[in-house]
Amino acid sequence: MLNRHLTIMVNNGFDSKAGRSAGCHLVEWAMNNRTLRIFLGASLIAATAGMGPALSADLDSPIFVQEAPEFVPVEIGSGWYLRGDISYTLSDPVYDFTLLGVGTDNMRFGAAGGIGYRFSDWLRGDVNLAFLGSDDFFYDDGTDSGSAAHTAWSGMVHAYADIATVAGFTPYIGGGVGLLRTSNEVVVNAPSIPLAGAIDDTQYRFAYALNAGVSYRMGNNLSLDLGYQYLASPGTQYVDVNTLTVREGVDYHQVRVGLRYDIW
Repeated sequence: MLNRHLTIMVNNGFDSKAGRSAGCHLVEWAMNNRTLRIFLGASLIAATAGMGPALSADLDSPIFVQEAPEFVPVEIGSGWYLRGDISYTLSDPVYDFTLLGVGTDNMRFGAAGGIGYRFSDWLRGDVNLAFLGSDDFFYDDGTDSGSAAHTAWSGMVHAYADIATVAGFTPYIGGGVGLLRTSNEVVVNAPSIPLAGAIDDTQYRFAYALNAGVSYRMGNNLSLDLGYQYLASPGTQYVDVNTLTVREGVDYHQVRVGLRYDIW
């Protein structure tokens, strides 16, 4: 519109020096203004074109995503094991006598079972209940009769130190504390004396044990155990049949064979 107005002014005879000078300035300003617009437009296009590779490079750049930490399941029950043992008492039974030509029947075999936990490669412990043995006496001649029974049980907590493992064999030592339960029943019916009566006595006394042996790894979860155990209860009372006096202190020397099964 401005250029059209300038053209009309020139055609109408506005050709004075001052008019021509002003018109030239206006035309020059219009041309410069148009050139400015073209220059700015070209600059904008060039700038946009220059940013294209940069934007493309940014889009092509690898995106690193941090992976979530791996979940490691925790084993439930790892280190726990079950055990079972058969024992044989080497020492003399608590009651071993002959009366009126009849002797006692002594059960030297025993059995035990329990549960344990392995704290480390060399330290483990278990809790077990054991039947140690029994002594029985029975007499009956048709007139006089009598019977006596003695049984012993133990409940112990043991700790073991596994020394080393060579070719699957692991020697160990250990010790334990607990209770010894003994029961004594005596029944006498002897009219010829005359004598009749009954005694029923049960004791719970402190006991301790010393252990030593060797185990053999039979598989991933199973071990064979061969050991020796000395179990003593200094406060347990019993009747000395030979002197008919009450004494204190009993002990058991046992050989034990058992299995341990690891629970995984």
